[in-house]
Amino acid sequence: MKAVVGISLLLPFVSASILYPPASQQVLHVDDQTRTSEGFINRLLAIHDDDPVKVMRLVDADNAAELDEPRLLQVFGKDAVWMTEGDKLRLRKQGLSFMDLTGREDLFAAKLSKEKQTVWPDLRYQDKVKDVIEGLKIEEMVYNLGNLTSFYNRYYRSELGVQSSRWIHNKVLEIVANAPPGVHLSLETFTHSFPQPSVLARFEPASGRVSPNPTIATQRIIIGAHQDSANYRFPLLPAPGADDDGSGTVTILEAFRALVEAGFKPERPVEFHWYAAEEGGLLGRNDIATEYLQYRKEVGAMIQFDMTSYVPKDATPSHSSSLMSTTNWTMALASEYSSSPVAGAKLFAGAGSDHMSWHRAGFPAIFATEGDPFTEFNPYIHTANDSTDLKDSEFSFSMCI
Repeated sequence: MKAVVGISLLLPFVSASILYPPASQQVLHVDDQTRTSEGFINRLLAIHDDDPVKVMRLVDADNAAELDEPRLLQVFGKDAVWMTEGDKLRLRKQGLSFMDLTGREDLFAAKLSKEKQTVWPDLRYQDKVKDVIEGLKIEEMVYNLGNLTSFYNRYYRSELGVQSSRWIHNKVLEIVANAPPGVHLSLETFTHSFPQPSVLARFEPASGRVSPNPTIATQRIIIGAHQDSANYRFPLLPAPGADDDGSGTVTILEAFRALVEAGFKPERPVEFHWYAAEEGGLLGRNDIATEYLQYRKEVGAMIQFDMTSYVPKDATPSHSSSLMSTTNWTMALASEYSSSPVAGAKLFAGAGSDHMSWHRAGFPAIFATEGDPFTEFNPYIHTANDSTDLKDSEFSFSMCI
C-alpha cells in the first residue's frame, strides 16, 4: 500500500502533517523507561541466555505471538528456508543479513535477473555533472546525519522508526519546495504492513508526464539507500546507524538537493528511494519492487548506496553487483567523476542490501559501498558504536561524495 503526495511548488505552506499522515499500524512504543532501558534489556539478555526472542516476548508481550509466524528467509548466499519472525532476531544476532521472501517466492523466482546485453551510453555530460558535484555541500551532510543519528535507533517496528522516516520526508519536502521553476518533482510516502514508511522522490522527464500512464511510459533510474538502523544484539538497544545506513541516506539526500538546485531535467524519470526495514529482510524494498512488477513499471537500472563513509587505513572504495555490464559501466562512471580510486569486489555470504530485491525482480541493480567487504568492513555497524565519532577518525564525509 502507498500514499501518494503530489508536491506543488504553488503550495509551500501546506502542513506536513496533512501531507504525511501517521501510520495506522500497531507501533511498538519505546518510551517506557522500565521495559526498554538499555540496562534493563542487558540484564534480561544475561538472564535468558542472551536469546533476543525470549527477551522480546517479555518486553513486548502484546506482540509476542508474531514471533512465531512463519517466514521464508534467505540468508544472502544460501537457499531460502522456512523459519519464523523470531528467527530474524537470532539471525541478526549472528551477524547475518537476509531477505524475507514470504508471499513473494513465486513472483521473484520467475523474474530472477540474468546478464543482459544492455547497451550503456557513452559518458557525455561531464561539464553538467561536474557543475552539480561542485554544488555538493559536506556541511549539509553533517547536519542531516546529525539529525538521523540523534534518534536512539531507527528500528522499523518502533515509533522512533516512524519519526525518523518523517524527518527524512520533511527534509525532502523542504528541498522540493525550494525547487526552481520548470523542475517537475513528486514526493511519495509508501506505507507497509509495519509502521515505518519508505520515502520516494521523483524527477519527471523534461518532456513532462507522458499520457496515458506516466508511471510506466519509460524506464526509470532508481537511486536508493535504506533509512532504518538496527542493533543486532537486540532491536531496542541503541543503534545510531551513522554508517549503516545513515551515510547512504544522506549521500543520496545531498545528491537530490544538488540536482534540484541545479534545475535537473532528465530525459527519463529518475527516482530517489529511502527504504524502510532493510534490516528486517529488505521488507520495504520488496514491497516496492513487487508493486513495480505487478504494474509493469520498467526500471532501466538501480544503484544502492549502503555504507559510504567508513575509511580504514589503505581503504579502496568498491562496487559489488549482480550484473557485470552494469557494474563495469558504473565503475567507469565513478572513475570519471570521483576523486577516490574505484575497484570491483564481491560480497561475502550473509551480506547484502536492497539492490538484491531489484535484481531478483529482473532489473539491472548494483551495490555501491565504501570498500572491499572482505578486507575493509566496518566493525562498528549494527552496534551502539556506529557513529561519526570514531577513535581513529575513520568516518569520512568526503568519502560519501
